Amino acid sequence: MPAFSDHRRSPPDIGGIRPGMGASRSAVARLEARCREARVKMTSLRHVLLHGIVEAGAGTTVTEIWHTLGRMMSGHTPSLGSIQRNLNLLVARGIMRREVSSSRIWRYRIASTRRRRRRIAITFVEAGTGRKIPCNAPEIASLLRQLAAEYGLTVQDASITVAAACPNAPDRAQATRQDKAGSCIAIHQAHPASSGYPAGSCPA
Repeated sequence: MPAFSDHRRSPPDIGGIRPGMGASRSAVARLEARCREARVKMTSLRHVLLHGIVEAGAGTTVTEIWHTLGRMMSGHTPSLGSIQRNLNLLVARGIMRREVSSSRIWRYRIASTRRRRRRIAITFVEAGTGRKIPCNAPEIASLLRQLAAEYGLTVQDASITVAAACPNAPDRAQATRQDKAGSCIAIHQAHPASSGYPAGSCPA
């Protein structure tokens, strides 16, 4: 992957796309609507990036999107780093899918709107007793999805081992909440088709 300097410059603007070189307006508009539904803020860079994603087509790579934008733009194009960071976000929000080819190259495609995102089952497992406590916490599920997406994984369920901060804690419910210190999060059954790592693994 080419190296670029990290100096700041003005972000690419949608007006920098050469006349007649932009992607299908209707396809880009549909993708923008999905971004807004997923609460992804539409910056000028992301407007430009969506044109590159649509024009590059399914199964594209970061470099191919960058080259596509280079042909479309009259000014400077987004850096490879900016494109990668925004693709990570779109994958985490379920807008894009990331697949790993046999040559270990990450390829991207727009996720199907017909595929509903499966709810993550989160369970607290009490250390020592093994008692299982169902946890309905959408914010934890969202965080796990984002963390797993950084590695091209899809979380299906997760177990969190919790222990009391004090062995003599009188309130069992309070002890259950004390899961920050020494807690262990295990990500299970990562979808092998969307990751380059063995199922169930999430490297640090």
